[in-house]
Amino acid sequence: MRRLFFDFFSHRALFYGLFNQAGKNIVEMSELLSAITDTTPATEREPLYKQINILEEAGDDITHKIYLGLDKVFFTPLNRKDIHTLASAIDDVADNIHEAAGRMNLYEIDEFIPSIGQMAKLVQLSCTELQTLINALANLKDTEKLLNSCRMVKDYEHQVDDIYYHALADLFAREKDAINLIKHRDILFSLEASANKCKNVTDALEIIILNSI
Repeated sequence: MRRLFFDFFSHRALFYGLFNQAGKNIVEMSELLSAITDTTPATEREPLYKQINILEEAGDDITHKIYLGLDKVFFTPLNRKDIHTLASAIDDVADNIHEAAGRMNLYEIDEFIPSIGQMAKLVQLSCTELQTLINALANLKDTEKLLNSCRMVKDYEHQVDDIYYHALADLFAREKDAINLIKHRDILFSLEASANKCKNVTDALEIIILNSI
């Protein structure tokens, strides 16, 4: 019996520790993404892009370790499906931030339109809120406060959507250079997708929080 208790608590530390690492990772990626939009000229962004690449690979490794844990561990601190869904959702956030940064790097735009910086900042705020939620998983006490945090991330996503559609309309109305229009459109799309992926993390977290009540 003592061994069973030891295994259970060690596995709690394993999964919650990995989730905390994953949350920290997307925050750092989102901070770098926001910094990229504030950095000019394009040639000075290279170190930021490289660091995002490193963190994306680190995120993949964390997700892989969570999946391995699910294969090897009998007693898990959360529902196995919930663990898999949450890990996948967090990984999707990292992948989409990486994609947005990759497009920024590829297109070498010296100065981004203001809406790109605004959306990147909202993605950063979303990831910061997600990290707080993820860190609270091991001790779900103030569930109403946590659910309010979930709603805040969803509100950020709605703000990103509004900026996205207004920015697209403005681009098609004002931008005469078709190539420049496509470049900005693609970056806007990646940022909007990143915000959507953040919302998906809250969907997974809400199920876990509500099941704990």
